[in-house]
Amino acid sequence: MTDSQASLAVMQADMQAALQSRQDESTDLAAEAFGALKSESISVPLPKLDAASLSRVVEMAWEDRTPFAAIQHSYGLSEAGVIKLMREQLKPSSFRLWRQRVSGRATKHLAKRSFTVGRAHCQTQYKSR
Repeated sequence: MTDSQASLAVMQADMQAALQSRQDESTDLAAEAFGALKSESISVPLPKLDAASLSRVVEMAWEDRTPFAAIQHSYGLSEAGVIKLMREQLKPSSFRLWRQRVSGRATKHLAKRSFTVGRAHCQTQYKSR
């Protein structure tokens, strides 16, 4: 092995070691950042609602044609707040069904709604009981 080949092998070993240490550092930083995010729970403050308002919010959340913006306008709950409220108020299986139903529903988001969806509720929604 010549001197140039030996020095090349040493340089490659140094580069590999430097690259490995840099990858280890970035992995450690990423793990620390993920741990910090994981430890911080995303908290959405829920306003105090009476029983009637709470029931109405849950009803509006279940309705297909009522967008989250209408709930926010009426009760001050963002979409994340509605999700948190529903998680607290519904049974786990009911929450999963609701979440699955709402996730693919364009009418729950004003930006995804077509112009033809005019009303926020069904015509027979407020019939006397």
